[in-house]
Amino acid sequence: MDFYETLGVKRDASADDIRKAYRKLARKHHPDLNPGDKSAEDRFKKVQEAYDVLSDPKKKQMYDQVGFYSENGAPGAGGRGASSSGPNMGFGGFDFSDIFKQGGGGAGYAPPPGAGAAPEE
Repeated sequence: MDFYETLGVKRDASADDIRKAYRKLARKHHPDLNPGDKSAEDRFKKVQEAYDVLSDPKKKQMYDQVGFYSENGAPGAGGRGASSSGPNMGFGGFDFSDIFKQGGGGAGYAPPPGAGAAPEE
């Protein structure tokens, strides 16, 4: 969904033009003025969402740069609510200390024969 299209404004619209377009559409599609009209209610929610993003300079900047707005930031950015599954898996909660313990390299680790010996000259 293109928020500019939803509000019926151009991409270079001023904050005032965005606010005016929102107010006009919000009044037109408000559920109180269209009781029982599910399509008007859905349209009202879309107008609300578009205005929420386009009226906030930081949200608008992100939307203009990447084509959408998310509280988490750009995909894979690891912002709030980031998941540890999928292609951007992190190592949160994994304890590497077992692998790198001094004097043996951790549980179940056996260095290959000759490892750690001085190189021959």
